[in-house]
Amino acid sequence: MPDNNLPSWRQDLKSSRKKEGKSPSNRWIQLATVSEENEPRLRTVVFRGWHKDSSMIIFTDRRSEKIGHLKSNPNAEILWFFLKTKSQYRFKGKIHELSDNKNYWDLLSEKSKSSWFLGSPGEKINPKVQSAYEILSNLPKSENFVVLNFEIDSVDLLKLEQPVHKRYLWEKNKKWKKVEINP
Repeated sequence: MPDNNLPSWRQDLKSSRKKEGKSPSNRWIQLATVSEENEPRLRTVVFRGWHKDSSMIIFTDRRSEKIGHLKSNPNAEILWFFLKTKSQYRFKGKIHELSDNKNYWDLLSEKSKSSWFLGSPGEKINPKVQSAYEILSNLPKSENFVVLNFEIDSVDLLKLEQPVHKRYLWEKNKKWKKVEINP
């Protein structure tokens, strides 16, 4: 039964995720940002859930380069592709840090919490610090743990159907408006 309070694209996305099953593509999304040098940067991140009806939650390390990118330019795009439904979702919006992230920290497993105490992303591994992967219990919230809130402004859905592809665009201007566009 559809949830009438959610944007209609959320229903399409929910259907795609359900058909995808336990595939990693159900949680792995591609996040594009713009560097301080005005160059595109792309990486895979994990979808962690929803904040309100149309904002995605992503966890990251405060020391990662994407934090600097987002401080200088909060505009971002997320691409989420589902092989089984041949559906590509492109989300455009802005990302900001959620200051109240303690509840999200509490949802992590002890193993996941341990990883936030390792060295900075992209640095050479220090074997002494790497031993932090030993699972510790009751870890305090790491200062490196950041919850990002991706506020979606538009959704572009391309369905790679045969014989003709279909494409839809949702834009938010107080309310979500959907139009069918050429693929």
